[in-house]
Amino acid sequence: MKFFKKAAFILLAALTALMPLVFCACHENVPDPDDIEAVDITENVQQTAAPTAVPTKEPDPTPEPTPTPVVDLDPEHPYYLYVEKGSYTLTIYGKDENYNYTVIVKQYRIGHGGNKTPIGLFTLSETRYRWYDFRLGGSVQYATSYWGNLFIHSPLYGAQDPSRIWPRYYNGEMGIGTSNTGGCLRMVTEAAKFIYFNCPPGTKLEIVNGSPRGTTSPDVPEITRKGYDPTDVDALKGDD
Repeated sequence: MKFFKKAAFILLAALTALMPLVFCACHENVPDPDDIEAVDITENVQQTAAPTAVPTKEPDPTPEPTPTPVVDLDPEHPYYLYVEKGSYTLTIYGKDENYNYTVIVKQYRIGHGGNKTPIGLFTLSETRYRWYDFRLGGSVQYATSYWGNLFIHSPLYGAQDPSRIWPRYYNGEMGIGTSNTGGCLRMVTEAAKFIYFNCPPGTKLEIVNGSPRGTTSPDVPEITRKGYDPTDVDALKGDD
C-alpha cells in the first residue's frame, strides 16, 4: 500500500514539472496582437451588383368581341315611300348606316283622291308607263302602279306632250295639294320620274290618314314657261 502511494506521488510530481512545457508549446506560435497587420477583408469579397428590378408584366387586355357586321337584307330596294294624306306630303326615305329607312332624301307636295286613295302598306309593281292615257281623258308621265289601276304619276297633260300641261291639275283649283284624283298620287314630274327609275318593283309605299309624323312639303314651283312642268328639266332643255 505504501508502495502505491509513493508511486502516485512520484507520478504527480512528474506531471507538475511537465505542465509549463506543454503550455508553452501550445502558444509559442501565437502572434502578439500588436504585431498583426490589418487586413482588408473586402479585397477578397466578390462584389455583387444590386439586383435589377424585373418589370411587372401587364396582363394581356381582354380582347374586344368582334362586332357582328350589319348586313343590308334588302339591297335591291334602296328607298321607302311614305305618304301622309293630311299634309299632302310624300317623303322618300333612304337607308342609314344600319340599313334602316330613316334618311329623308326628298319631300314633295302631292295630290290624292281623299277616301278614294286607300291607306295601308303597298308594293310598287312592274306595271310602269313612260306615258299613260286615262280613259276619261288626259295623259301623265312616269306612271308607276302601286295598287291595281292606281298610279303614282306626273301632272296631267292634254296629250303625250310635255309642253301641254293642264295648269288647273298642276297648281290650279284641282291641282297638286288637293283631294281631286281618282285615287292616284299626283305629283310634279321630277318626283314621279325619280320613283319610276329608282324605286324598282317591290319597293314599299305606306299611305296613312292625317299627319302622324308631322311631315311637310313645299308648294309646287310656279310655271315659268307656258305649258311645261317647271321640274321637267329634260323637257325644258330639249325645247331650248
